[in-house]
Amino acid sequence: MFMNILHISHTPLVGAPGRICRALNMHADVQSRWAVLDAEAGAYGKMAFDLDLRWDRDREEILALADGCDVLHLHNYLGLDSLEFAPLDFRALWAHGKPMVRHFHSTPELIARFNKQPEQAVLDCPIPKLVIAQYPERFFPNAKLVPNIVFPDASDAAAIRPATNTIRIGYAPSRFNSARVSRWDTKGYPETRKMLRALERIARARKARVEIDVIEQVPHIECMVRKARCQIVIDDLATGSYHLNTLESLAQGSACVTFMDRRTQQAVADLIGRNDFPAIVVGLEHAQAVLLDLVLNPQTTVAIGRQSQDWMLQHWNPYAMARHFLDAYQTVLSDPRTPFPERFGSDPAEHWRVVGLHDEIWRARMAHWPDITPAWALKVKGTAGAVLRRVGLR
Repeated sequence: MFMNILHISHTPLVGAPGRICRALNMHADVQSRWAVLDAEAGAYGKMAFDLDLRWDRDREEILALADGCDVLHLHNYLGLDSLEFAPLDFRALWAHGKPMVRHFHSTPELIARFNKQPEQAVLDCPIPKLVIAQYPERFFPNAKLVPNIVFPDASDAAAIRPATNTIRIGYAPSRFNSARVSRWDTKGYPETRKMLRALERIARARKARVEIDVIEQVPHIECMVRKARCQIVIDDLATGSYHLNTLESLAQGSACVTFMDRRTQQAVADLIGRNDFPAIVVGLEHAQAVLLDLVLNPQTTVAIGRQSQDWMLQHWNPYAMARHFLDAYQTVLSDPRTPFPERFGSDPAEHWRVVGLHDEIWRARMAHWPDITPAWALKVKGTAGAVLRRVGLR
């Protein structure tokens, strides 16, 4: 059966819908396209991603595709009452039986805040739900788990990465706030930078060859090339979830260090039916010791990277990962109004096991994270430095 899919998103979502379409289009009986409302929306800055259709440029084609598609795949902020793509009326299409899925990449709290609606309204959306097998999944009990998709050919890591005993560590944060100020919307930037500076000093004192590349606000393709030169890549050491960065780095053959709490590890195992996901699971509080060991043992580090890449090619390849979406589409085509099966309950005990327990562990871990200089102290220090420079004392 041939299947025609249209993905629609408000923002580029770090290019995720485009990669899903690319993987789906590897299947001979599928055509999948992607329309984005605002290519510059969100905190993307210079992090440009490949796009397909743009609302400001391709409106008529998007409307025609929406009318003729078999399944409408709405992403994140878009629900039945979203009006940004008018005259597209998602509620009217739903009322007329159009098969749809709504794919969540963020927490219901963030989506509700963006849409200026109650959080419960997000959870009550009747469209059958998909959710990435990362931290948001714990908030959507009746959403089907789906993967983020990566392609191993984004850059030729084998050709780019030099054959040397110098270990290069890459860190490519997309947010720059402290790990202490947000449960999920952080990559622990100042704490991780402080840890890396200390690691660099200790490693060099032990005559280890190490370079650290902090990759900030660059186009996605440049980020991929720079990460490909790294034997080690750091993702999120604070929150308890891996991100796209982990998948990209593993696929490129880097050893990737990230912190995945037990709930996130369970979600990945449930998605792929395996419990040997190759990320190195370590929190910010222990990362310096683990990274130092990897720096001091470059051959082991390179071997971990090769093993990680082999694992991704076998178990997270795009063609196979697309089947998770095809299964979802087949389900909604046969029964558009029925939610996906519930994966966990909503009673207080279950909610605490799925969410509360890991929140409490996160709070307790903070005591062991590097201290960072408060913003007011940085401002005072900067002002004092400027005065000293003016009078010629610095």
